Amino acid sequence: MRKRLTFSVRFGAEGRFWEFRIGRRGLVATAGVLALFFVLATQFIYDYRENLWKVRELGSLRHRVSEQNLTLYNLYAKFESLETEVERIRTLDARVRSLVSINEALLPGGRKNSGGTGIGGAETPESAAATRLDSLLDLRFDRLKESILVDGKNLEVIYEKLDVRRTFFESLPSLWPTRGLLTSGFGVRVSPFTDTKVFHHGLDIDAPKGSPVRAAAGGKVIRCGFESLYGNIVVVDHGNGYRTFYAHLSERTVEAGDTVQRGDVIGKVGVSGRTTGPHLHYEVHVNGLPVNPIRFMN
Repeated sequence: MRKRLTFSVRFGAEGRFWEFRIGRRGLVATAGVLALFFVLATQFIYDYRENLWKVRELGSLRHRVSEQNLTLYNLYAKFESLETEVERIRTLDARVRSLVSINEALLPGGRKNSGGTGIGGAETPESAAATRLDSLLDLRFDRLKESILVDGKNLEVIYEKLDVRRTFFESLPSLWPTRGLLTSGFGVRVSPFTDTKVFHHGLDIDAPKGSPVRAAAGGKVIRCGFESLYGNIVVVDHGNGYRTFYAHLSERTVEAGDTVQRGDVIGKVGVSGRTTGPHLHYEVHVNGLPVNPIRFMN
């Protein structure tokens, strides 16, 4: 006779109980079912935790992608602003080139440029641009980089030309050397000493004795002394063939070899030399020849 296991379960306070019996096979089958249920439950919990982790990771990735898209859009906006600034620089570059072209003839021996001015900027063919924002930014960055390189080279050329022009204009004796009344101009006049017609090589500017005499442009003092006809004199070399001559000074405040800037005081109005009264005799020489100073004075 087969052995059976008996289980009793008591219900309630009255002591009622339920009794059932199970054989060896039933016990094995029940154990197998419980084991299978345990395995399935364990697998379900594992899968649930795995899926939950993946959902969280997906959420994190979506957040990172959202942040990256926001960063890309911000970069795109910055590129837009930078391109606007580059376009403004190009416009300014064109205006400066136009000014350089107009003033080309002002340089000694200069001539107008018969060729076309340089043109900056890169060209991008119309093609199927990538729809992704990062690819579009790469494309626009390459365009911008090429444009800046070309414009930078153009600006270097313009800077060199303007620097030459600046040096040239700084050498022009455009400042009035002293304040006063112009009593005698450049050209033929009647000499106050001989009553004959003579050629006057400069300007006579009537001013009170002791009035400051200023350098008409920056340069180097090359002569400083006393001559019988001109009295105390100062001669300044401004470069590019320009020299200025200041005579009849009562006092010299510079010495030969000194470097002066435009507007520096180099002496004082006087009556030294042959003169009828206190005034400044002022000459401008270009490549060794006297020219009318009025041509340069503001």
